[in-house]
Amino acid sequence: MNVKFRYGGFDGRVWWISAITVLLLGLVCGALWILADGAYYLAAWVTLMLVALVALCLLSVPRRIIVGEEMVELRCLVETTYIPLSSIVDVEIVSTGAMKGKFPLVGIYGFWGYYGRYLDVRGWRMYRVYATRRKGCVTIHTTKKRYVVSCGAPEMLRVMILSAKARNPKEA
Repeated sequence: MNVKFRYGGFDGRVWWISAITVLLLGLVCGALWILADGAYYLAAWVTLMLVALVALCLLSVPRRIIVGEEMVELRCLVETTYIPLSSIVDVEIVSTGAMKGKFPLVGIYGFWGYYGRYLDVRGWRMYRVYATRRKGCVTIHTTKKRYVVSCGAPEMLRVMILSAKARNPKEA
C-alpha cells in the first residue's frame, strides 16, 4: 500500500524570492541585449545560460513523497530519491525554524523551494533537503544520511513512515 503526500505548496518567502530573482535575471538579460552594441552573441550566450539555470532549478522542485512497503520515495520532476525503510533510524518533526543555521553547499535557498545538500553550521552535519517551505518539515534520519522534507501533514507522514517500518522489520 502506497501513501502519497504532497509538499503542500510554497510559502510567501519562496514566492517573493522567486519573483525578485526572475525579475533581476530579466533585467540583466534585457540590459545585455540593449548594451550589446553589435556583440549579440555574448548577450545570447548569457541569456541561454541563465535560462538553462532557471530550467534546472525548476526541474529539481520537489513534487511528492510516497511511503511504500519497502521504501520512502522523494519525487522531484526529474529525480527520485529512494530511502529504504530498513535504513531509517528515526523520523522527527522539526520546529518552524528548521532552515535556520543550514547553509546550502550545493542547492537552492528560496528559488522555487529549498533543495540540495545543506550544511548545518551548528552541528556540522550534512542534510539533503527537499522542501518547498520552511514550516511543516520532517527530518528522516537514516544510518548514513539525513533528509529534511516539507509536507502538508507532517505528523501523518511521521506516523505512516514509522508504521511502515514496523510492518517491514528487515535489518539494514
